[in-house]
Amino acid sequence: MPPAPYDQLYIYEIGGDARSEAVGLGPDYLGLWLEGDTSFLFFAQPADQAVGELLARHPGLRLAAHHHLSYEQWQGGLELEPLMLPGLCVLPAWGDDPPPADSLVLRLDPGLVFGNGLHPTTRHCLELLLLRATQGPLGRVLDLGCGTGILGLAAKLLGAEEVLLADLNPLCVSTSRRNAELNGLNVEVAEGQAQDFLPKPAEVVLANVHMEVQERLLTAPQALQGKRDLILSGVMRSQRGRLEDRLRDLGYAILERREAENTWFSLWARQGAAR
Repeated sequence: MPPAPYDQLYIYEIGGDARSEAVGLGPDYLGLWLEGDTSFLFFAQPADQAVGELLARHPGLRLAAHHHLSYEQWQGGLELEPLMLPGLCVLPAWGDDPPPADSLVLRLDPGLVFGNGLHPTTRHCLELLLLRATQGPLGRVLDLGCGTGILGLAAKLLGAEEVLLADLNPLCVSTSRRNAELNGLNVEVAEGQAQDFLPKPAEVVLANVHMEVQERLLTAPQALQGKRDLILSGVMRSQRGRLEDRLRDLGYAILERREAENTWFSLWARQGAAR
């Protein structure tokens, strides 16, 4: 398979939220990753001058560190490979692998975002989504914490009526939009906190996010009205009991579970289902 069309990454770690200020940074600017109150600015070439000018214009921001990594190092040493599931094949956007004739195909360019299908939480969410799709139309779908857009775009491929993908990170939003265009899929992609989008009408919610975010999603029972199916992942095994207890309190039953490496935990829960 051809290598990813990314090579060296020059990353500037900026103290503060630089989303609104990170403009006009030149053709080598790749995007911004926000983590708490720290902004990571990515460039394809060294950008000391551009970053220095940015900091001079906005004294509230400060350079904390800068890093030079290969693309493979940033992605944890994992090269994107085809992911074959029954009825769905996720292929690298730049690959030349022929897709199976009897499978839906999702072309994915993860860019600088995690969520390429290789992590067990992503794969398990896809497996549970495929299982849910065998039971009837998906209807409207929310993908909260969408990352590369892989889950929400797969839902659209599987026939979802409407799909809204949301993420707090601007880099995830732009990557999801690019992947939607790459696959010719009509979906909505928005930037913001996951819990802010939960009240949107939907029958299926996909959320592969940390336990802290899961807990925020499950604090407003009224926002879950009409959300018949929840496919949740990103939590550790030690957190599973707390998550399941909360779901039961909200009237959900666990239909399916997935575990990986005795660490990662995923589930499919249904509102009002027989326990």
